[in-house]
Amino acid sequence: MKKLYIILYISFFALESINAQDFPLHTQYMYNKGAVNPGFIGVKGKIGILLMHRSQWLNMEGAPTNSSFAFEYPLEKAAFGLGFDYDQAGPVTQITGSLQFAYNLELSYTTFLSLGVSAGVFQRELDMSKLKIKDPDEELFSENLENLDFNVGIGAFLYTETWYLGLSVPNLNLQKYYKDVLSQLDKRSLHAYFMGGYNIELNRDMTLQPSVLVRYADKLPVSADLSVNLQWNETLTTGLAYRLGAAYSLLIGVNVSRQLHIGYAFDWDQNKIYKENYGSHEVFVRYYLQKDENSLRFQSPRFF
Repeated sequence: MKKLYIILYISFFALESINAQDFPLHTQYMYNKGAVNPGFIGVKGKIGILLMHRSQWLNMEGAPTNSSFAFEYPLEKAAFGLGFDYDQAGPVTQITGSLQFAYNLELSYTTFLSLGVSAGVFQRELDMSKLKIKDPDEELFSENLENLDFNVGIGAFLYTETWYLGLSVPNLNLQKYYKDVLSQLDKRSLHAYFMGGYNIELNRDMTLQPSVLVRYADKLPVSADLSVNLQWNETLTTGLAYRLGAAYSLLIGVNVSRQLHIGYAFDWDQNKIYKENYGSHEVFVRYYLQKDENSLRFQSPRFF
């Protein structure tokens, strides 16, 4: 019974907290679409670097954190990308690295379709020393659990100067995390993402930017982020967001220059179990190595 109890504990904590977030959970997803949709790579037409960090549920021991790095290099009709993620939640650590490729199709003078694929590896470790084990002499818990495997994903991104739609399945390889133990409890869930947004020019100095991100994971409830940003004179961005049944968010971003963009988001969780925490915090820095786009397919810097 002790072994069963601890296995169930591991399954609940590691899988509910991490498996539901195989891919980065970002309130400011609109600035890091390539994390879940490789079709977005290169859409800006600039060589770019993005750094993002998220700390969830401050003041809770073992709460999830994520650090992300993304790099994209566009060509005339194609683009290459590189991404790294470091996730930590309680006893579970996951490091992910991926290569991305996207090819852009011109459907009309103003409409484009970018098709992308990603391939990479991830390493996951379950640190037994961070668990409160009643019977530490059990052989099952004598050493950490580790797994190294690969992943493949696909995505499509349809866009114009004023709107976009995206659909992706970033984990086609549904392998198990730990092949030798918990084999019936740790299989990865199929994930699918839908995203969309619109650029509404209110006047010469103000642009309203509503957007949505819907996440589907097999055997888990569908979740969605609804966001509305207001950009002022293409310099300051302020916004509100709501994650269905989970959190309310405040967002702020500043275009320091045509090349440098920084942003911050604060989430206030509405789940009662997390009412003692200090919310979730997220920051990002995005830098373009070029001042101007090297592609004619997208010229407006305001929406993305």
